[in-house]
Amino acid sequence: MDHFLRQRGRALIDFEVGVRRAANRMHMAVEGILAAKGALAETLPQDMDARHAFVDDVLAGALVYQARALFGEWSACQHGQVCEAAFEEICDDIAPMLDALADGTTTIEEFPQFVPPRYWSEVWFHRTTGGWDAGPYSGFVHGELVHKRYVSRIFPGDIYAQRRTVLDELPRHDHARILEFGTSSGHYTVALSERFPRAMIVGIDPSIRMLEQARRVGNALGQAWQLRVGVGEDSGLPDESFDLVTSYAIHHELPPQIIARWFAEAFRLLEPGGDLLMVDVPRYADLDRLVAWRFDWAAKWGGEPFWRASAQLDLAEGARAAGFVDVHAGGIAPAGNPYVVYGRKPEQAHG
Repeated sequence: MDHFLRQRGRALIDFEVGVRRAANRMHMAVEGILAAKGALAETLPQDMDARHAFVDDVLAGALVYQARALFGEWSACQHGQVCEAAFEEICDDIAPMLDALADGTTTIEEFPQFVPPRYWSEVWFHRTTGGWDAGPYSGFVHGELVHKRYVSRIFPGDIYAQRRTVLDELPRHDHARILEFGTSSGHYTVALSERFPRAMIVGIDPSIRMLEQARRVGNALGQAWQLRVGVGEDSGLPDESFDLVTSYAIHHELPPQIIARWFAEAFRLLEPGGDLLMVDVPRYADLDRLVAWRFDWAAKWGGEPFWRASAQLDLAEGARAAGFVDVHAGGIAPAGNPYVVYGRKPEQAHG
């Protein structure tokens, strides 16, 4: 989606990227200090709260640890506001183009009776001021500026290629009716369309602003995605109406009891023999204690209230409990991130 930032907005985002990269380098220095003081993965407490307290005690007085916390707090609070400010500079120029992309073959179905769940409506995920639906163009700000101009530059590797790579975990490539839980602004939906160009793709998300951006993306690409305002645990869609139910990096923004309901709803919605593919962050059980602390520290201050509880879940067991068979799960090589869960609905499954 073509757009050009003005000099001030571009500079602000570049500064935020620099702050976050500096914070990442500081974190490696912090872990070097921990190692020098004998605080290694195998010596850290098993309980996560005790682990945080232990690390804080070992690093008491370490200026680089204090600076890392300060830089992390700055980037957590400011990155969304900076991207919003950058958008405001160009809003008048690109708003007509964004509005025009509301028309096309990708559509959104809204439901007046829909009430967003509290776990979503009462949380500012990623410490996004006002939440995902804060402004009329929040979807564009998040999808095009926060995600593509900030997030993609602070995480290693190609985060969009990862969305395509995870689809290699599917045992078949002829899916014709696909449901995506947690569509957001459509990045994973694009990957699904590339892999399954003839498939009907339905996407569901509680954020109308994110879906509006997904609609823009779909229409710009000439897609015919069917987007719906709603939630994965209660989709309102017919039984056995899909042959693939999938999601990407959404579980860590859900309470554990909702994740269990997602698996159950996916099972209901899949036809017998249909596939489940859920992708999320690594499981703490698969990480050493230092790496798990690193993830937890970032999540704790980064606006991820459900990260720890979800990252401690055995998602493969959750899929089995819902009735799926041939379940396998694990991190994608070489770094083990993201984490993929596959399952199949039995051929003779009923209801």
